[in-house]
Amino acid sequence: MKVNTKKGKGWIKLSLNPSVYPLATIYSAGYIFLDKAYIYLDKESKNKIAVFIYPKKKSQNLDKIAGEFYNELLNYAHYYTSLKTNADAVKMLMQRALFSAEPSLAKEAEEEEIADLIKELEEEEDKSREK
Repeated sequence: MKVNTKKGKGWIKLSLNPSVYPLATIYSAGYIFLDKAYIYLDKESKNKIAVFIYPKKKSQNLDKIAGEFYNELLNYAHYYTSLKTNADAVKMLMQRALFSAEPSLAKEAEEEEIADLIKELEEEEDKSREK
């Protein structure tokens, strides 16, 4: 397996591209490792983030713990991608749940939406009159 790592005595460094693994993904993966290792993050360059992993148990295999960290990165990258993809569906489900619990909320939201649409139409009409 060819990965961008560097090993020292009792630590391993991963060099990550933030356009592949955004900072939120790196934070999430690091958080999962808090019970296994000490994690230190640093900016290597404009397009590289260094993740230093210091296992809490000295007997831990550095390559294995790096592989596990990469697996967590992939896990959270998938999670955040799915979250973005499904955001509209989740929002709709939450609205339906709230509206079914309190039907007056649905009526208020509907009235606000109608008022916003009327306001937009009036603004467009005013702009067309000015021309």
